[in-house]
Amino acid sequence: MKKIVVAMDSMKGCLDSYEASEYAADGAYEMWPDAEIIHRQVSDGGEGMVYMMVMRFKEEDLISNMVSGPLGEKVNPIWVVLKEEGCLCAYMDFSSAAGLTLIDEDKRNPLRTSSYGVGEMINDALKAGIENVRLGLGGSATVDAGLGALQAMGLCLLDAEGNELPSPITGGMLSDVADMEFPMDFKEKISRLKLMLLCDVEAPFTGENGAARVFGPQKGADSDEVEILEKGMENIRLLILDKTGIDLNSCPGSGAAGGAAGGLMALAGGEIKKGASTLLDLSGFEKDIEGADLIITGEGSSDRQTLMGKIPYEILQRGKKRNIPVWLVAGRIKDREALLEAGFERIICINSPDIVWRSDTVGLDPMDPEVARRRLEAFL
Repeated sequence: MKKIVVAMDSMKGCLDSYEASEYAADGAYEMWPDAEIIHRQVSDGGEGMVYMMVMRFKEEDLISNMVSGPLGEKVNPIWVVLKEEGCLCAYMDFSSAAGLTLIDEDKRNPLRTSSYGVGEMINDALKAGIENVRLGLGGSATVDAGLGALQAMGLCLLDAEGNELPSPITGGMLSDVADMEFPMDFKEKISRLKLMLLCDVEAPFTGENGAARVFGPQKGADSDEVEILEKGMENIRLLILDKTGIDLNSCPGSGAAGGAAGGLMALAGGEIKKGASTLLDLSGFEKDIEGADLIITGEGSSDRQTLMGKIPYEILQRGKKRNIPVWLVAGRIKDREALLEAGFERIICINSPDIVWRSDTVGLDPMDPEVARRRLEAFL
């Protein structure tokens, strides 16, 4: 009997990973009604990581405490605790406390947002005796170098006159930071904390490919505001270099989540990890694909960036090691030849004009979740 594993990333703005995998599996059942078909939700550390771990391990013991949102309002993030090798590990989504989706589109501006609530979540874990924290960094609304989170944990930020800056610090205040102090309470916390920072980008802290210039516009900053953010981030980079000897621009991924990866790595001892590969390992994906005859993966949009460590590429590498063919399904395809050269056996665009769809999806909005569902079910 044929064994097929379906593991789709989310189609942002349309379907989450679980829905996309489920609907693609429905299509596979139509093609191979006698096959064993396994569908899995996957994550690279972006929005939905906690939900993925909950679904994977059938965990119902969720934790929710009120914390500060990106604009200072109260939000109610959910995180989960799992036991791994005898240790309790807290899985948290950065976006659940400081995410872009928490802010109305017309109010988005990283000059005004803070990661303070993320630090409050980490505090809650430490208070509960949980020292292992795995933080998914995708979907942030902030460019504050993670200083908001660190401030919530006890880091003291000072201006040029030696006065403590107010909390929560925002992206627009980074240039005001002239010094940092590390109170005993803060030192005690980070001495206990074992923080894993899961991200899917290798952006440096500052520069043309850094947190402010690449991701600032996506979070609501105009060109002038991007330069304010860049100046502030460079100020923090130099200050961290002076305090720790770490140049964050030499650390791939330090620009993730508006520089929070870099700030939390340098000042809280966090370890930056590639989210896709790490979470596939943690979720038992290797066991899922044992004996598989085919793997179907995909995402909303596939192009050369897919080959830079995104989930479909990581799944492709695992398939190649076991000589399992891997198909790629996406809502949009660019750089098809590069994707084929990388090793995908078949590439399918569910919105291709060359495909004749069932009449109930012709001419409809491809971003509509119902249309995407029907097309994923019919893609084979």
